[in-house]
Amino acid sequence: MTGARAKADRFYSFLAGLALLGWSSALLSAAPGAGFRITPYLQNPSETAITVTWLSEDDRPGLLRLMSGQGIEIRQLRSLPVLARALEYQAGEMIEPDSGLARNLPYLHQQRIEGLEPGGAYRFLVEQGGESAGGQFHTPDKSKSSLRFIVFGDSETEPESAGKFTPWPGAGDAEPERKYLVDQETGYRANLELIRGRSPDFVAIAGDLVESGGEQRDWDEFWRLTAPLASETFLIPALGNHEYFAGPGALGQYGPEASRQAVDRYLTYFDLPANNSGRQAHRERYYTVNWNAVTLVVLDLNNGTPQRSSSDTNWFLLGDGEGGQAPDWKPGSEQYRWLEQALEQAQQNSAFTFVMFHHCPYSSGVHGLPPGERDGEDRLSGRPLRVLTPLFMRYGVDVVLTGHDEMYEHSLVPGQEILPGGKSREHALHVYDVGVGGDGLRGPISGLENPYRVFLAHQDAPEIRDDQGVLVDGGKHYGHLEVNVTASDSGAWEARLDMVYLFPVAGEDGQYRFERRLYNDGTLLVSQPE
Repeated sequence: MTGARAKADRFYSFLAGLALLGWSSALLSAAPGAGFRITPYLQNPSETAITVTWLSEDDRPGLLRLMSGQGIEIRQLRSLPVLARALEYQAGEMIEPDSGLARNLPYLHQQRIEGLEPGGAYRFLVEQGGESAGGQFHTPDKSKSSLRFIVFGDSETEPESAGKFTPWPGAGDAEPERKYLVDQETGYRANLELIRGRSPDFVAIAGDLVESGGEQRDWDEFWRLTAPLASETFLIPALGNHEYFAGPGALGQYGPEASRQAVDRYLTYFDLPANNSGRQAHRERYYTVNWNAVTLVVLDLNNGTPQRSSSDTNWFLLGDGEGGQAPDWKPGSEQYRWLEQALEQAQQNSAFTFVMFHHCPYSSGVHGLPPGERDGEDRLSGRPLRVLTPLFMRYGVDVVLTGHDEMYEHSLVPGQEILPGGKSREHALHVYDVGVGGDGLRGPISGLENPYRVFLAHQDAPEIRDDQGVLVDGGKHYGHLEVNVTASDSGAWEARLDMVYLFPVAGEDGQYRFERRLYNDGTLLVSQPE
């Protein structure tokens, strides 16, 4: 049975179960309106608890009904709505009079569900203001022998994504600039549909979820497209520089107060694991998720210190790191000390350690240039983050997941892991830029060498065309990284990493459908039991 067919069968079984309980299945497809501003989505998974979040148009409490996987009601929970003050539209946002966007502030509902069974399968239904919407989930379980998760970055949603075609440079230097075959919204929507059909345990996003973190309309667009997926799987996000960006011109750009307000929108939408930071504002900007044999460490590396120095990843974002809006990450900082403890625990307790953040430290793209403002430099460089590589090596980090350069690039950095007890062994760190979620499809910078690169879609997946010049394979496209983790009978864990691209095929009506294809860059990691 295909993933899509299995998903459809589970969904109709879900509807049948709800009908037995006296609920109308038609309500499940209700679009946000008088009740919901954003339909319910899943957050913050643990073996025994999860969070269901939604936003409503008014302050009426919602009713969450939790059911077993077979549709038997387990409990009811009444929400306590809170006015979402951070989600106010800025006066300068470009909103057309007939756009349909609501100006009133919505109400936030975050319902933590405790006492769940590890590995348990559940369904839920939320009733809000005469509307109903639901979803399904299962909790992590260390005893389970498989896990699938998917990673993308740089979706950068905005209303203008509809009808906006990104530049699509070819591999040849002499080739004129082209536009991609579908617009950005179509690419992102197709990406989400394909991901949903694969039924991942969770979806990680390596930053730049929206175009401007300070523009409410961009967040509206993100949730309009992404909420259906998020009702069936957990979103695990990292902050990108665009989440700190308040908007162009008078909207504030990277000004300290405007940037704070931009990130407050992000923090309003997401309930994330705590890191016990001494600064309240930093407590959900970096965190750890444990799922079966995997530890995923999520970092906020958007602003190095000193400001505008060789260790700064954002020359526009003001602040002193520990005292500014973005937490510092340099050795000795609070985030660095927390990171070392998190990696030590992961090395001892997990088969694989993944680390995710936005800026890619090893890149052939524009952000692979050294930091600065002169020719051959970049003010949003990821290169300063190479200072963290020795720490990643020491604790045997397997994979670093990033975006930022909006290209698919895979690098392999050699080094040594220090094992508990002091022994060392050869180790290789895989670094991925998966920033092709639905915005740009960039090429490399001429003359910039990444000595650790093993695959770059721009060069290593050449376009193949038929006699009529129609593209039949290859090229760079929107997509995501799929990770499948399984346990063998011998007790070893394996992690298979495949970069998926959505290949557009034109129909007779001129519309594109998308085929799931893999780049020739699959990676197999094996973790033997100690």
